Amino acid sequence: MAIYAGEPLNILHTIGLDHLYPIIRCEIKFDQQLDRGRFSDALTAVAKVVPEILCKYQLATNSWETVTDDVDDLIHYNISRPDVDAKSFDLMNEPQLRIYWNTVNNQDHLIFYVSHILTDGAGCKQLLYLLAKAYSVGLQSIAKVTNRQDVDWLMTLIKQRKQATKRGTDHPTTPLVLPELVETTPVTSLVGSVKLKAQTVSQLVSAAHQKNVTLNDIFMAAFGRTIQRYGDAPTISLACPTDMRQFIAQPQPNTVRVANHTSRYNLSVESELDDPFEKLVTQVHQGMAINKANHQCFDSISDLLEKYEKYPLDKLQQIVEDNYHVREIAYTNFGIIDHKQLVFDGAAITDVTMTGSFRRAPMFQIAVATFNNQTSLSFNMDGTKTEYDFGMALARNMADLIDIFALQAK
Repeated sequence: MAIYAGEPLNILHTIGLDHLYPIIRCEIKFDQQLDRGRFSDALTAVAKVVPEILCKYQLATNSWETVTDDVDDLIHYNISRPDVDAKSFDLMNEPQLRIYWNTVNNQDHLIFYVSHILTDGAGCKQLLYLLAKAYSVGLQSIAKVTNRQDVDWLMTLIKQRKQATKRGTDHPTTPLVLPELVETTPVTSLVGSVKLKAQTVSQLVSAAHQKNVTLNDIFMAAFGRTIQRYGDAPTISLACPTDMRQFIAQPQPNTVRVANHTSRYNLSVESELDDPFEKLVTQVHQGMAINKANHQCFDSISDLLEKYEKYPLDKLQQIVEDNYHVREIAYTNFGIIDHKQLVFDGAAITDVTMTGSFRRAPMFQIAVATFNNQTSLSFNMDGTKTEYDFGMALARNMADLIDIFALQAK
């Protein structure tokens, strides 16, 4: 069996495994059935580009070891409760990709579970685009594609920049929290999602341009204010993941980066609960602008990269805990899922939902993603029906604030 060396940032998502298993979940619904043989051939072609999807992860050596050479081992057909079944997903002993394939009324419904140890959200999207291209255009269309996971370019950038913030900024003094509901009903794995109307998204883009803010500023502010209403914190502190691929000076052709290349911007703004929402959006924008100008995102991963070759695993994981720890309340934005690249010939995609790991309520993460001009606010939860309903209320509350801001477009 083949063994592949890992990269330093694979370690980012190896802490807190007992309460937050590191996966990215992407659910795709089609208007009809896919060709299973064609799909299997396409997945085989993808595995030649990203062989780690056929590997288990060896934490002690930060490496990947092949456990199968048959991509059909990755596909689980006709599982009635896939998210419950996925609780058995073991990245330390199984392949890093699991696909649930259900067919309802002659329409295929696929759920991809992708290892977050292997890759981040941007890399997950690249993996899906590869699969779609091999399926739609042909296997030869990705035959010359190379996957790169190296971080040499990032280490060079970090060495060129003096750290602008003090170590430990990833642990806010007054973190956002949600109340714990007193419940005795069964806990199960649930996925919730609220879709913004297409008209809202269009108006929101206009409003953002007019106010000179980003869509991400608005989403973060809406999420922060929503959580603040239940925790009454005077400070809204959020970590905002960012894709560091943007700093690669000259991306190479025929190259993908199915890898962990994400770091964080840490934001804290003082905001009273009755302050106007537009004021909070401006505060978030100003704070993020300063963070971006200072490349503050490098702070969360610089220690790990600098000490990777010198320190044992336990100390590296402590560095991660100090600088990249799991927050009770979390935000992520997967950005745009390109509907021109995520195409499976012959079967139109009717819906895409992309989320992160399952969290036990009252832990909560909102995941923002946009596919074909439709933006979703989604979450994964291990919780009761009541806790799930509360999560849906939070997502709708966030959507309401976004709607109100969008209406300001002239």
